[in-house]
Amino acid sequence: MELSLTNPYLTNLQPPPAHSYRYKQWGARGYQPNLYPLSSDSEIGTCIGQMGWVGAHAHAHDYLWASAGNMGVILSETVEEKCLLSYEQSPRYVLPEAIVVKGLAGRHILLSKSGSRLDMIGIEHPALNLTVIEVEPNGTHYRMRFGTPTQEQLNHANLENSAIKCVPTSEMFHYLLVFEQLENDGFQALVHLQPKFLNLISRTQHGHPDRFYSFLRGYEPETPIIYDTCGGIGFVQERVPGIPDLSFESLRLFENGSDPMRYILYWIGHGTFSRGSDLLDAYKHAEYFEAVARMAWEANQGQVSAEAYSEDIVDCILREFNASRNQDTVEPITQTEQDEDTPSNLYNYP
Repeated sequence: MELSLTNPYLTNLQPPPAHSYRYKQWGARGYQPNLYPLSSDSEIGTCIGQMGWVGAHAHAHDYLWASAGNMGVILSETVEEKCLLSYEQSPRYVLPEAIVVKGLAGRHILLSKSGSRLDMIGIEHPALNLTVIEVEPNGTHYRMRFGTPTQEQLNHANLENSAIKCVPTSEMFHYLLVFEQLENDGFQALVHLQPKFLNLISRTQHGHPDRFYSFLRGYEPETPIIYDTCGGIGFVQERVPGIPDLSFESLRLFENGSDPMRYILYWIGHGTFSRGSDLLDAYKHAEYFEAVARMAWEANQGQVSAEAYSEDIVDCILREFNASRNQDTVEPITQTEQDEDTPSNLYNYP
C-alpha cells in the first residue's frame, strides 16, 4: 500500500458518478456532495493525511489485528463552516452521564468512525471513515458535523439499514476526557492500536504488569532511556473498552505525577493508547513498543538466542547515558577513584 501524507480526494480525485452504486454507498457512509472540499494544506487536511499514513503504515508492517484501532485529534482551529454540515442539520448525540467536557465546548475534534478500517483512511474519501464532532456548551451533548447523513436524512432512512448508521468510534469518550484535561500538556493527538505482538506477549508468562515493561525494556537499550523518566507504560487491567471507567483510569495513568507525563498506556489484552503533539508523534510510541515486542517474540519463536538484557546491564546503560549528558558539568571519575563495587563500562554504551 502506498504511504502518503496527503489524502488523494483532497487533491485530485473525484467522487463516483451520481446515481452509480458507489455513489449511493458513499451517501450511506456519510458523504455530502454539497459541502465545500477541505484543503489538503489546512490543519484538518494535514491531520487527515497523517491519519491515512498511520493506518497504511501500521497495516503494511503487520502491526495490527486486521485493521483495528482508532485515532483522534483536537483541532486548534475551527473548520470552515462551508466544509461542514450546518449546526441545525448535524445529528445530535449524548455522552455518557459520567463524561462532562464543558472545556471542549465549540471545539472541533477529528475522529475515526466506528467500524472504519485504518488501512482505508488514506485511500478513500475522508467522509467515509472520519468525522468532525463539536461539543455543545453543556458539555454533555455533541453534534456530528462531517461524515454523516443529515438529521433529516436519518429520519427518513430505513432504521434497519445499518449502512446509514454513522457514529464516531465507540471509544470517543476517552479522547474527549483526555483532550479536555491534558491538551496543554502535549496531548493534541491520541492513537489507539490493537498490536499483534504486544497482545501475544500479554498472554504469556511475561504478561503480568509487574514484568511486562521490564521484559520489553530488556530487549531494546533505548527503551529505559526514553521511557523510564515518564513512568514507562501505564497498565489498565482488562475491562470493557467503551466505558467511562476506562476513560478516568487512562487519564490517571497518563498524568502519573511525572514530568513529562506518560506517552503510552497498554489496555491489557486490548491494545495501546498513545499520545503526542500530532498523530505521527502519537503513533511512534505505539510503533516502538510493538516493534520491540515483535523482535522478542520472533527471536524466541525462531529459537534464536535473544535473551533480554539483565537489570544490571539496563542500569549500566542508564548510568552511562546520564553521565554522557552531564559530562560538561560533572568531573570525570578516574579508574582509581571508582569504588570497587561500581561496574566499569563493560558494554561501551555512550
